[in-house]
Amino acid sequence: MKKNLLTTGEFASLCRTQKSTLLFYEKEGLLKPKYVSENRYRRYGIEQFFEFDMLTMLKDVGSSLKEIKAHLHNMNGEKFLSFLQEKQLAADKELHRVAQRKLMLKDMTTCLREALSIKYDTLSIQQHKAEQLEMTPSGARPSETQWELVQRFAEFNRTNAQMEVKPRYPFGIVYCMDDIQQGDYVDRYYFTRMRNSTLPERVHTKHEGKYAVLAHIGTDDSHRQTLASMVQKIRAAGLTIKSDAYAYDMMSYIMQDNGDYYALKYAILVE
Repeated sequence: MKKNLLTTGEFASLCRTQKSTLLFYEKEGLLKPKYVSENRYRRYGIEQFFEFDMLTMLKDVGSSLKEIKAHLHNMNGEKFLSFLQEKQLAADKELHRVAQRKLMLKDMTTCLREALSIKYDTLSIQQHKAEQLEMTPSGARPSETQWELVQRFAEFNRTNAQMEVKPRYPFGIVYCMDDIQQGDYVDRYYFTRMRNSTLPERVHTKHEGKYAVLAHIGTDDSHRQTLASMVQKIRAAGLTIKSDAYAYDMMSYIMQDNGDYYALKYAILVE
């Protein structure tokens, strides 16, 4: 006759778990042995395997210990159905979050790979395809302080963090050519890849064509000098500037130990 009572070790082996796990469940009031002798020897009923199986299933669908205890001690079909539906919605949200994380990792890999391979401070002419961007006015002013700039950018990031669909690479800013010609270097717009949720008035097309491209790592001052020099070199080459300057972020916070140094890739449409 097969025995119906198992020691803690035997029951743990049957359930493919550890004795310590069973002791923890007992302590939390989730799964108590069927019999406990005066000298504290525990015996589990063979049928308690199904209780353990239910407990494991509830854990696997993301239940807390409090939720598991409530359902194991008061099984109710209607309440349990509602509970499972809530967990299904939570799982859908988690899948969406993980999918967005995968896209973010892909974008970061693409950006960093380019940042590590590009030739800096070298002007080149490249053919670019059209890009649909989401353009957001920055609210920047020529006379703002570094503190105001960081606060403004932090608020932009907070707004994006609250959105269900996160922005994707490319990330960057736009310097208006009129500002550059007057010696002002104000990031008038933030841009990211266009999303399905992008408002029509925020959609901007970066046109297909030949772009003068130059990447630079340096301080605020060296970036201003580099951009001014880039514009002069474009004109010296007999080319006509046809757009504002798109400044693409190059993930410089990963490449540089010094926070005062950052990397941008500038692109200006020319003909």
